[in-house]
Amino acid sequence: MTAGTVLFGVDVLDIRRIVRAIDYSGSAYVRHVAADDELLPDPDVAVATAATVAVKEALIKAVGGRPPGFTWHDFARRPNPPDLPESSRLLGELAPQITRDTGITLGAQCTYRIRGASHDAALARLGVTATDGPSVAGVARWGRRDDTVVALAVLVPTTAKESS
Repeated sequence: MTAGTVLFGVDVLDIRRIVRAIDYSGSAYVRHVAADDELLPDPDVAVATAATVAVKEALIKAVGGRPPGFTWHDFARRPNPPDLPESSRLLGELAPQITRDTGITLGAQCTYRIRGASHDAALARLGVTATDGPSVAGVARWGRRDDTVVALAVLVPTTAKESS
């Protein structure tokens, strides 16, 4: 594996799409895409769900798409994330360009544990096998303006200790 290898993804989402999904399926849709403790903070459940979906879509793009066996729960937000300085630095460098392109400032940062089929797909894209010992972690930022959410995610290889 080459030092400094990372994967990244960007997603732009119309919140009204999520409102329609919630109107149609209710809380079942929200549970389908996120565990209760991983919705991104916002008093409006539709905005919280939209932000969470946008971040997970950015993570999916970083992985290279939805691999066989994919589930939305392959990406679990971590309330007490490890220190991933390279990822934070990369987000800091990439976020201004996304803001210039979209007019939306990317604010809060959150860290994700990647597991299941998405974990394996990310390692494969990084050219690493699970038997090599490393894992993969994700860091994301998101922002909102009106009915639009933008998310930026970076995936980096980590040690087993960093990923737990």
